[in-house]
Amino acid sequence: MTDPHQPAPPRPTSRDVARAAGVSQATVSLVLGGKWPGRVSEATARRVRESAAELGYRPNLAARSLRLGRTRTALLVVPALTNEFFARVYTGAAAVAAEHDFGVVLYPSPDGTGPARDPFASARASLDGVIASSMASDALSALHGADLPLVMLDSDPAGTDAAAHVNLDIADGMRQVTDHLLGLGHRRFVHLASAVDTWTFAVRAGALREAVDAVPDAEVRTVRAPLDVRAGREAAEQALT
Repeated sequence: MTDPHQPAPPRPTSRDVARAAGVSQATVSLVLGGKWPGRVSEATARRVRESAAELGYRPNLAARSLRLGRTRTALLVVPALTNEFFARVYTGAAAVAAEHDFGVVLYPSPDGTGPARDPFASARASLDGVIASSMASDALSALHGADLPLVMLDSDPAGTDAAAHVNLDIADGMRQVTDHLLGLGHRRFVHLASAVDTWTFAVRAGALREAVDAVPDAEVRTVRAPLDVRAGREAAEQALT
């Protein structure tokens, strides 16, 4: 039976791994940091990994962050957690980040699509980058700076200094949907639109209006509702009765 008052055994260090594998600490760092190809043989790399596993060694991430000046952490800012879309965005971002030894911290902005507050004492000191989904670029001034890369998802690509934009072809998708319905002979449309004023919703509405206006006898009526399932269902029922 283990004595609860007995001190825990010391945590294995990279020096212990190096000694067990018969290599230098620098070699251990290269192998466990994934930088060994072309610099360390496959056999040596395998021996280092096996020694680390046998000893139960885990790198000290806090120490590594201090040494490298990087946290390998990105912040994902979303306007809400109640929408399944943003949960899937996080799942995808976290999966890809993990493949590159990065972590993703999910931050639902307390003010929705409005200005996001800095959840840390200083985002620039705590993060290596910011990913913003369905947010306006001017809502991220508290988080974004010249030394903190910003990637915008589902956001207006114009007038921002983001490092990259990732957008679906929303306008073409809406045009295809509308053209399909027009081709089936439908001429009276109800557009159930979000009450939230964002770039992506404006693009959808514009593409719908453009496609409908191209057909002389077609018309569209817009009904706005809060961005949740129950409100959308109630608005749709009211519009159809």
